[in-house]
Amino acid sequence: MLRDKAPSRRGPVVAGSARWLVVAVTVVGVTVLLTPEAVAAAPPIPGSPLDAYRAHVPYDTGVHQIARLAALIAYALMVSTVVLGVMLRLRFMQRAVNRATFYGAHMTLALSAMIFGGIHGLTFLYQPIWRIGWAQLTLPFLGGVQRLPVGMGILGTELAIAVACSVWLQNRLGYHRWLRVHQFGYVSFALIWLHVFLVHPEPRHLNLVAVGVAAGAGTVLLAFLVRLFPSRSRLRQRAFPGGSGVSR
Repeated sequence: MLRDKAPSRRGPVVAGSARWLVVAVTVVGVTVLLTPEAVAAAPPIPGSPLDAYRAHVPYDTGVHQIARLAALIAYALMVSTVVLGVMLRLRFMQRAVNRATFYGAHMTLALSAMIFGGIHGLTFLYQPIWRIGWAQLTLPFLGGVQRLPVGMGILGTELAIAVACSVWLQNRLGYHRWLRVHQFGYVSFALIWLHVFLVHPEPRHLNLVAVGVAAGAGTVLLAFLVRLFPSRSRLRQRAFPGGSGVSR
């Protein structure tokens, strides 16, 4: 009679060996990628000074600094504009500050943000490596260098300009319809944030600029959530606009 064969352990052994092989290959791959030679061989950031150097194209560092500074100022001003707009809508601090003062500050911040955003965009006309002309600067997603993030920035800026100009149509549209148009400002900020986050690796690493960009985005997100989900006191004021609440 033939003896029953003992259960084969070949399957678990092979599976374990394959698992360790995958781990070993992963470790070796990460080690190779982190070597200075691999880092040095990485392609330059499109539109960067190194990219211009390799393409034998002149690059103006002064224009680059102006573009960077204008972008940071425009981003900070846009965050302030959104937050102040939410405060204006929810009537925060209306007893301490006149509503007209709030409105004037909101409009001034919005105009300043668009001015610095325009300066940021115009500087790229003087950087040949970006290959941006007036058509690429005004029509989104036409540029050849970093088309998607640059197009998001252009589209977000133009949407912000349209939202700001819609104030002149408030009487024709009616307040509630105009308010729906005005809320596209959140979409504009989201597009500009994506532009900032994707166009350069600086906001994706731990540094002062990244902390500022993240703090601004978090502040706008918090303001949007406060605007989206009204508190109980605001719901009570909507239900009983003439009184202080439900009579007990």
